Amino acid sequence: MKISEFVNNLWDKYNGKLKIIKKWIFWILLNEDAFFMSKIFNFKITILDKQTIKIWFPDWSKEKWLSTFKEKNISYILFEKKDKEFKKVDEYKANKYTNLFSIDIEDYNLSRDRILWLNKIGFEEKNEKNFLLKDKLEDIYVIYLDLLLKLPKKERYFLREKIERLFLNLFEQVYVYMYNLWERIVVIQKIFDKVLILREFNRLLYKMWKIKNDNIYLDLWEKWIEILKICKWIMKKWN
Repeated sequence: MKISEFVNNLWDKYNGKLKIIKKWIFWILLNEDAFFMSKIFNFKITILDKQTIKIWFPDWSKEKWLSTFKEKNISYILFEKKDKEFKKVDEYKANKYTNLFSIDIEDYNLSRDRILWLNKIGFEEKNEKNFLLKDKLEDIYVIYLDLLLKLPKKERYFLREKIERLFLNLFEQVYVYMYNLWERIVVIQKIFDKVLILREFNRLLYKMWKIKNDNIYLDLWEKWIEILKICKWIMKKWN
């Protein structure tokens, strides 16, 4: 059972308590509990799945937060997954009534919907631009291999080595770009420069072997234009 499904089933039974679930080396709180933590303790809300928001804290800070909850008179219950099932491992019930653990439902719904919507837009943008960059480069690489087969044997091997080396470096840079947010503007400039170098190979092919009217060659030029547009879009975004 997914953590989100498990917590949803607990809501009626443990309403008014923070439901804290261990996931690997983290403790997470979902939806209303996450929203409460962001309001009271200034936690940053992130996304668990398409319908669920979350906050988390590491296992090493668990005792600190449990002590804080007790000091603030906030009830909580902890669960861990044991033998493929979630088991209750700790629980605290506040000694007296407190209205601290309460949220504005309308405010929560609006905030949750906005967070999920922004995440959806961000995912679509990443899929459209970042991963599209990788996919288009892979397509171009395959086309290049087809194009090189049209060349004389000696030149074919020489150019293939050069082109493969450039593409290998390009793919490495694309993966750095996709997963390293702090170096994106530097990396995308490197990708753009490598793309321009590869584009010069197109001109070389035309000048040396006059294959400009070849369909593969024309297809290659169209795809390079798309790649360059994506790179320029990304550079503009991050500048």
